Amino acid sequence: MELLHRYTKDGLNLLGCHWRGKENGTCIVFTHGMFDNIIENNFVEICGENLSKKGYGFIFGHNRGYGVINSIIVKDRETGRYSGKIIGSTYEKFGESIYDVDLWIETAKELGYSKIILASHSFGWLKNLYYISKKGLENISGLIMISPPDTAGLIGRWEESKAMFLEAKTNIEEGHSKKIMEYKMLDIFPISSRTFYSYRKGGILDIFPLVESPENFGIFSKIDKPIFVALAEKDNIIVETPEKDLEKLKKYAKSTEDFQGEVILGTTHRYIRKEEELSEKICKWVEERF
Repeated sequence: MELLHRYTKDGLNLLGCHWRGKENGTCIVFTHGMFDNIIENNFVEICGENLSKKGYGFIFGHNRGYGVINSIIVKDRETGRYSGKIIGSTYEKFGESIYDVDLWIETAKELGYSKIILASHSFGWLKNLYYISKKGLENISGLIMISPPDTAGLIGRWEESKAMFLEAKTNIEEGHSKKIMEYKMLDIFPISSRTFYSYRKGGILDIFPLVESPENFGIFSKIDKPIFVALAEKDNIIVETPEKDLEKLKKYAKSTEDFQGEVILGTTHRYIRKEEELSEKICKWVEERF
Protein backbone atom coordinates (compact mmCIF):
# COMPACT_ATOMS: atom_id res chain seq x y z
CA MET A 1 0.00 0.00 0.00
CA GLU A 2 1.24 3.50 -0.87
CA LEU A 3 0.12 6.87 0.46
CA LEU A 4 -1.12 9.53 -1.94
CA HIS A 5 -1.33 13.25 -1.21
CA ARG A 6 -3.61 15.10 -3.62
CA TYR A 7 -5.40 18.45 -3.83
CA THR A 8 -9.09 18.84 -4.56
CA LYS A 9 -10.27 21.44 -7.08
CA ASP A 10 -11.08 23.77 -4.19
CA GLY A 11 -7.55 23.39 -2.79
CA LEU A 12 -7.85 20.86 0.07
CA ASN A 13 -4.97 18.46 0.63
CA LEU A 14 -6.36 14.98 1.23
CA LEU A 15 -4.71 11.65 1.94
CA GLY A 16 -5.41 8.55 -0.09
CA CYS A 17 -4.23 4.96 0.34
CA HIS A 18 -3.58 2.97 -2.84
CA TRP A 19 -3.34 -0.78 -3.11
CA ARG A 20 -1.92 -1.31 -6.59
CA GLY A 21 -3.59 -3.46 -9.23
CA LYS A 22 -2.83 -4.33 -12.85
CA GLU A 23 -2.07 -1.47 -15.21
CA ASN A 24 -4.99 -0.53 -17.44
CA GLY A 25 -7.20 -2.65 -15.19
CA THR A 26 -10.02 -2.04 -12.73
CA CYS A 27 -9.79 0.12 -9.63
CA ILE A 28 -12.23 0.28 -6.73
CA VAL A 29 -12.47 3.88 -5.50
CA PHE A 30 -13.80 3.93 -1.93
CA THR A 31 -15.63 6.83 -0.23
CA HIS A 32 -15.70 6.50 3.55
CA GLY A 33 -18.50 7.46 5.88
CA MET A 34 -19.12 9.94 8.67
CA PHE A 35 -16.36 10.31 11.30
CA ASP A 36 -14.27 7.64 9.54
CA ASN A 37 -10.60 7.52 8.53
CA ILE A 38 -8.05 5.01 7.27
CA ILE A 39 -6.68 4.27 10.75
CA GLU A 40 -9.98 3.33 12.38
CA ASN A 41 -11.72 1.50 9.53
CA ASN A 42 -11.80 -2.20 10.42
CA PHE A 43 -12.42 -3.78 7.04
CA VAL A 44 -11.02 -1.53 4.32
CA GLU A 45 -7.40 -2.69 4.67
CA ILE A 46 -8.49 -6.32 4.28
CA CYS A 47 -10.55 -5.44 1.20
CA GLY A 48 -7.68 -3.46 -0.30
CA GLU A 49 -5.13 -6.21 0.24
CA ASN A 50 -7.37 -9.01 -1.02
CA LEU A 51 -8.44 -7.13 -4.14
CA SER A 52 -4.85 -6.11 -4.89
CA LYS A 53 -3.73 -9.76 -4.70
CA LYS A 54 -6.32 -10.54 -7.36
CA GLY A 55 -5.02 -7.78 -9.63
CA TYR A 56 -7.50 -5.00 -8.80
CA GLY A 57 -6.53 -1.53 -7.68
CA PHE A 58 -8.10 -0.08 -4.55
CA ILE A 59 -8.08 3.54 -3.39
CA PHE A 60 -9.35 4.58 0.03
CA GLY A 61 -9.58 8.34 -0.34
CA HIS A 62 -10.10 10.61 2.63
CA ASN A 63 -12.80 13.20 2.15
CA ARG A 64 -13.15 16.46 4.04
CA GLY A 65 -15.44 14.71 6.51
CA TYR A 66 -12.76 12.38 7.84
CA GLY A 67 -12.61 12.16 11.61
CA VAL A 68 -14.68 14.28 13.98
CA ILE A 69 -12.81 17.59 13.66
CA ASN A 70 -9.74 17.85 11.47
CA SER A 71 -7.28 20.47 10.24
CA ILE A 72 -6.63 20.31 6.51
CA ILE A 73 -3.94 22.18 4.55
CA VAL A 74 -5.47 24.37 1.84
CA LYS A 75 -3.64 25.75 -1.18
CA ASP A 76 -5.10 28.88 -2.75
CA ARG A 77 -5.52 28.21 -6.47
CA GLU A 78 -4.76 31.80 -7.47
CA THR A 79 -1.95 32.84 -5.12
CA GLY A 80 -0.45 29.46 -4.31
CA ARG A 81 -0.42 30.35 -0.63
CA TYR A 82 -1.07 27.75 2.03
CA SER A 83 -3.38 27.97 5.00
CA GLY A 84 -5.30 25.65 7.30
CA LYS A 85 -9.01 24.88 7.49
CA ILE A 86 -10.95 23.20 10.28
CA ILE A 87 -13.52 20.77 8.87
CA GLY A 88 -14.23 17.10 9.67
CA SER A 89 -17.70 15.59 9.98
CA THR A 90 -18.53 18.21 12.61
CA TYR A 91 -18.26 21.13 10.18
CA GLU A 92 -18.38 19.80 6.61
CA LYS A 93 -20.71 21.13 3.93
CA PHE A 94 -22.26 18.17 2.14
CA GLY A 95 -22.37 19.85 -1.27
CA GLU A 96 -18.59 20.24 -1.28
CA SER A 97 -18.16 16.46 -1.11
CA ILE A 98 -18.38 16.36 -4.90
CA TYR A 99 -14.81 17.72 -5.03
CA ASP A 100 -13.56 14.83 -2.88
CA VAL A 101 -15.23 12.04 -4.84
CA ASP A 102 -14.08 13.64 -8.08
CA LEU A 103 -10.50 13.85 -6.79
CA TRP A 104 -10.12 10.11 -6.22
CA ILE A 105 -11.87 9.11 -9.43
CA GLU A 106 -9.51 11.39 -11.37
CA THR A 107 -6.55 10.01 -9.39
CA ALA A 108 -7.49 6.45 -10.41
CA LYS A 109 -7.61 7.53 -14.04
CA GLU A 110 -4.21 9.24 -13.73
CA LEU A 111 -2.77 6.03 -12.28
CA GLY A 112 -3.75 4.28 -15.49
CA TYR A 113 -6.91 2.38 -14.57
CA SER A 114 -9.41 1.98 -17.38
CA LYS A 115 -12.43 0.90 -15.30
CA ILE A 116 -13.60 2.38 -12.01
CA ILE A 117 -15.95 0.82 -9.48
CA LEU A 118 -17.24 3.47 -7.11
CA ALA A 119 -17.57 2.02 -3.61
CA SER A 120 -18.73 3.43 -0.30
CA HIS A 121 -19.54 2.72 3.31
CA SER A 122 -22.39 4.36 5.20
CA PHE A 123 -22.65 8.16 4.68
CA GLY A 124 -20.11 7.83 1.87
CA TRP A 125 -22.90 6.35 -0.26
CA LEU A 126 -24.83 9.62 -0.15
CA LYS A 127 -21.71 11.46 -1.30
CA ASN A 128 -21.26 9.03 -4.18
CA LEU A 129 -24.93 9.31 -5.13
CA TYR A 130 -24.72 13.11 -5.02
CA TYR A 131 -21.65 12.93 -7.27
CA ILE A 132 -23.56 10.74 -9.73
CA SER A 133 -26.51 13.15 -9.71
CA LYS A 134 -24.19 15.97 -10.80
CA LYS A 135 -21.53 14.22 -12.88
CA GLY A 136 -23.34 11.18 -14.27
CA LEU A 137 -21.99 7.65 -14.73
CA GLU A 138 -19.62 8.17 -17.66
CA ASN A 139 -16.55 7.31 -15.56
CA ILE A 140 -18.20 4.56 -13.49
CA SER A 141 -18.38 0.86 -14.41
CA GLY A 142 -20.06 -0.43 -11.24
CA LEU A 143 -21.15 0.44 -7.70
CA ILE A 144 -20.50 -1.15 -4.31
CA MET A 145 -22.74 0.06 -1.48
CA ILE A 146 -21.85 -1.06 2.06
CA SER A 147 -24.52 -0.11 4.62
CA PRO A 148 -26.06 2.71 2.53
CA PRO A 149 -28.24 4.90 4.79
CA ASP A 150 -31.26 7.12 4.32
CA THR A 151 -29.76 9.63 6.74
CA ALA A 152 -32.50 12.26 6.39
CA GLY A 153 -35.24 9.67 6.78
CA LEU A 154 -33.65 7.94 9.77
CA ILE A 155 -32.94 11.18 11.62
CA GLY A 156 -36.52 12.24 10.94
CA ARG A 157 -37.65 9.22 12.98
CA TRP A 158 -35.72 10.36 16.05
CA GLU A 159 -38.00 11.69 18.76
CA GLU A 160 -35.65 14.57 19.51
CA SER A 161 -35.06 15.56 15.84
CA LYS A 162 -37.63 18.38 15.79
CA ALA A 163 -35.96 20.09 18.73
CA MET A 164 -32.54 19.54 17.14
CA PHE A 165 -33.53 21.07 13.79
CA LEU A 166 -35.14 24.00 15.59
CA GLU A 167 -31.94 24.59 17.54
CA ALA A 168 -29.85 24.38 14.38
CA LYS A 169 -32.14 26.75 12.44
CA THR A 170 -32.15 29.28 15.28
CA ASN A 171 -28.36 29.28 15.50
CA ILE A 172 -28.05 29.77 11.72
CA GLU A 173 -30.56 32.63 11.67
CA GLU A 174 -28.67 34.32 14.51
CA GLY A 175 -25.44 34.15 12.51
CA HIS A 176 -23.89 31.25 14.39
CA SER A 177 -23.97 28.52 11.74
CA LYS A 178 -20.80 26.88 13.07
CA LYS A 179 -22.07 26.72 16.64
CA ILE A 180 -21.88 23.23 18.10
CA MET A 181 -25.29 21.73 18.81
CA GLU A 182 -26.42 21.00 22.34
CA TYR A 183 -27.38 17.50 21.18
CA LYS A 184 -24.65 15.19 19.91
CA MET A 185 -24.78 13.18 16.70
CA LEU A 186 -25.55 9.55 17.57
CA ASP A 187 -25.32 10.73 21.22
CA ILE A 188 -21.52 10.69 20.82
CA PHE A 189 -20.14 13.18 18.29
CA PRO A 190 -20.32 16.99 18.27
CA ILE A 191 -22.02 18.47 15.22
CA SER A 192 -22.26 22.06 13.99
CA SER A 193 -25.63 23.69 13.37
CA ARG A 194 -25.15 24.17 9.62
CA THR A 195 -24.01 20.58 9.13
CA PHE A 196 -26.86 19.06 11.10
CA TYR A 197 -29.45 21.28 9.42
CA SER A 198 -28.45 19.84 6.02
CA TYR A 199 -29.66 16.43 7.26
CA ARG A 200 -33.32 17.51 7.29
CA LYS A 201 -35.99 16.08 5.01
CA GLY A 202 -36.02 18.10 1.79
CA GLY A 203 -32.40 19.10 2.30
CA ILE A 204 -29.45 18.52 -0.02
CA LEU A 205 -28.72 14.98 1.14
CA ASP A 206 -32.33 13.77 1.10
CA ILE A 207 -31.63 11.77 -2.07
CA PHE A 208 -32.03 8.15 -0.95
CA PRO A 209 -35.54 8.02 0.60
CA LEU A 210 -35.68 4.42 1.80
CA VAL A 211 -37.68 5.26 4.94
CA GLU A 212 -40.55 6.85 3.01
CA SER A 213 -40.11 4.52 0.00
CA PRO A 214 -41.90 6.74 -2.53
CA GLU A 215 -42.77 5.47 -5.98
CA ASN A 216 -40.31 7.95 -7.49
CA PHE A 217 -37.03 6.94 -5.83
CA GLY A 218 -34.92 9.51 -7.65
CA ILE A 219 -31.45 9.20 -9.11
CA PHE A 220 -30.82 5.69 -7.72
CA SER A 221 -33.46 4.28 -10.07
CA LYS A 222 -31.56 5.67 -13.06
CA ILE A 223 -28.31 3.84 -12.37
CA ASP A 224 -27.71 1.38 -15.23
CA LYS A 225 -24.48 -0.19 -13.94
CA PRO A 226 -23.92 -3.39 -11.91
CA ILE A 227 -24.74 -2.81 -8.22
CA PHE A 228 -23.58 -4.72 -5.14
CA VAL A 229 -25.16 -3.97 -1.75
CA ALA A 230 -24.00 -5.35 1.61
CA LEU A 231 -26.06 -4.91 4.77
CA ALA A 232 -25.10 -5.93 8.29
CA GLU A 233 -27.74 -7.93 10.15
CA LYS A 234 -27.61 -5.77 13.30
CA ASP A 235 -26.95 -2.41 11.64
CA ASN A 236 -28.65 0.71 12.99
CA ILE A 237 -29.26 2.00 9.44
CA ILE A 238 -31.71 -0.81 8.68
CA VAL A 239 -35.20 0.58 8.02
CA GLU A 240 -37.25 -2.63 8.35
CA THR A 241 -35.16 -5.80 8.17
CA PRO A 242 -32.01 -6.36 6.08
CA GLU A 243 -33.90 -8.71 3.79
CA LYS A 244 -36.82 -6.35 3.26
CA ASP A 245 -34.51 -3.38 2.70
CA LEU A 246 -32.66 -5.34 0.00
CA GLU A 247 -35.96 -6.28 -1.64
CA LYS A 248 -36.91 -2.61 -1.81
CA LEU A 249 -33.55 -1.58 -3.21
CA LYS A 250 -33.71 -4.27 -5.88
CA LYS A 251 -37.17 -3.01 -6.85
CA TYR A 252 -35.95 0.58 -7.06
CA ALA A 253 -32.85 -0.37 -9.09
CA LYS A 254 -35.01 -0.25 -12.21
CA SER A 255 -32.33 0.62 -14.75
CA THR A 256 -29.88 -2.19 -14.07
CA GLU A 257 -30.25 -5.89 -14.80
CA ASP A 258 -27.37 -6.72 -12.45
CA PHE A 259 -28.24 -6.17 -8.78
CA GLN A 260 -26.82 -8.31 -5.99
CA GLY A 261 -27.57 -7.93 -2.30
CA GLU A 262 -25.92 -9.72 0.61
CA VAL A 263 -26.71 -9.77 4.34
CA ILE A 264 -23.71 -10.29 6.62
CA LEU A 265 -25.03 -12.08 9.70
CA GLY A 266 -23.96 -11.48 13.27
CA THR A 267 -22.38 -8.07 12.86
CA THR A 268 -23.10 -4.35 13.02
CA HIS A 269 -22.34 -1.20 11.05
CA ARG A 270 -18.56 -1.60 11.01
CA TYR A 271 -18.58 -5.35 10.23
CA ILE A 272 -16.40 -6.19 13.22
CA ARG A 273 -15.31 -9.85 13.20
CA LYS A 274 -16.88 -10.24 9.75
CA GLU A 275 -14.31 -8.24 7.77
CA GLU A 276 -13.03 -11.28 5.86
CA GLU A 277 -16.52 -12.44 4.95
CA LEU A 278 -17.40 -8.99 3.63
CA SER A 279 -14.15 -8.85 1.66
CA GLU A 280 -14.73 -12.30 0.17
CA LYS A 281 -18.20 -11.38 -1.08
CA ILE A 282 -16.91 -8.13 -2.60
CA CYS A 283 -13.96 -9.88 -4.28
CA LYS A 284 -16.22 -12.58 -5.71
CA TRP A 285 -18.64 -9.99 -7.11
CA VAL A 286 -15.81 -8.00 -8.69
CA GLU A 287 -14.09 -11.07 -10.18
CA GLU A 288 -17.31 -12.27 -11.80
CA ARG A 289 -17.82 -8.97 -13.63
CA PHE A 290 -14.54 -7.14 -14.22
